Amino acid sequence: MNVSTQSLQVALEPLVGNWVRPAADTDVVAGVQPRVVVEPGCEEEVAAVLAFADTEGLRVLVRGGGTQLAMGFPPTGGDFLLSTTRLNHIVEHVPHDLTVTVQSGLPLTALQATLAQAQQWLALDPDLGAQATIGGIIATNATGPRRLRYGGVRDQIIGIRVVLANGTIAKGGGKVVKNVAGYDLPKLFTGALGTLGVIVTATFRLYPLAPASRTVLLTAASLAPLRELALQVIGSTLVPTMMDVLGTTSQANTYTMAVRFEMGQQAAEAQAATLCAMAKDTIGHVPHTTHVVEGEAETQFWSQTAHLATTPQSPQSTVMIKTSLLPTEVMHWLTRLEQMCQQKQLWANWRAHAGHGLVFVHLCGDDAALVTAIRELRQVAIAARGSLIVVEAPAELMQQLDAWGPSPALAVMRRLKTRFDPHSTLNAGRFVGGI
Repeated sequence: MNVSTQSLQVALEPLVGNWVRPAADTDVVAGVQPRVVVEPGCEEEVAAVLAFADTEGLRVLVRGGGTQLAMGFPPTGGDFLLSTTRLNHIVEHVPHDLTVTVQSGLPLTALQATLAQAQQWLALDPDLGAQATIGGIIATNATGPRRLRYGGVRDQIIGIRVVLANGTIAKGGGKVVKNVAGYDLPKLFTGALGTLGVIVTATFRLYPLAPASRTVLLTAASLAPLRELALQVIGSTLVPTMMDVLGTTSQANTYTMAVRFEMGQQAAEAQAATLCAMAKDTIGHVPHTTHVVEGEAETQFWSQTAHLATTPQSPQSTVMIKTSLLPTEVMHWLTRLEQMCQQKQLWANWRAHAGHGLVFVHLCGDDAALVTAIRELRQVAIAARGSLIVVEAPAELMQQLDAWGPSPALAVMRRLKTRFDPHSTLNAGRFVGGI
């Protein structure tokens, strides 16, 4: 369908009323400018919009809060952008069942604030902006440090309603925690980057808020002792909710390991004390510092840690990568990262979730050096049964990078794309292998 922006807007207005407008510069997705923006207010409107696009051969881009639009390859086309902004309500919260059903455009921060009134929370804590929505978090499989204790998105989601590319409304899972019947749409749509359908609602399991918290901070001059301690914690009876290792090339020989315990006050204090004693026995032979923080000091520490420090003022490019590794391989990969930075004169700042193996890194340097470094670091990760993806990069540099890297499941993923979206209507070209 080759029509003007005005004609496209006129064609969409009967489907969503006045909730369609010409796209602005702020609506660009990975360098692609859609012509109009559509904001459906219910799943029926989403279905009508997608059915129209699929029939007319239009390409649709999907956006939640816009916090992760840089992820993936640039789309191969985008006639209009479908925003989930108006799908922002809590459909049902059942406190005694510890479940909640929400629309996909609801920001996670707003949901957590409401759940907190019932002393409950959704155990997802990705390090994203306040605008990050439920649908975007599912679509990108975003996860945070508490995955160590609670698992990721696939572990929390128990039901989902989606609109497929042809306008069909489908659902999977249910409203109870034990539900294994039928096609597992919740897990299938988690991490699919909006290429299989548009998520409209999701149901999650919930957890009670922890009454108390303590964080043990350990600082050492090298990674080796922290690696030894981290492996010992993983194999112990301690139950931390978070275990991170922080470092930067601008502060050589300074590494911090932060371990958080969230539970009853006495239990949290006991676990923190046990870790301090363990650190003394395990790494007492090397210089290090250990102290426990709580209350405002603890809150401030994790707030400052939530986002990787900005890169130094430099005309060079900055990229963000995410590496998924076995917990036993994290420190080895970080050591290789440091060596790479020294060899290629790169600046790096990282946060490694050492307990479950995800590592987030900001890299800054010359484009050619970045391309080579990412290629070599990916090979190190793959050799250790891990993976590396490029989360953010300048548009021109992203063209030189393989954002996703190789995937042994690519053939299966292509078949799924063909089954769910045969005309490549949704987020075309953005996912693994250009799906």
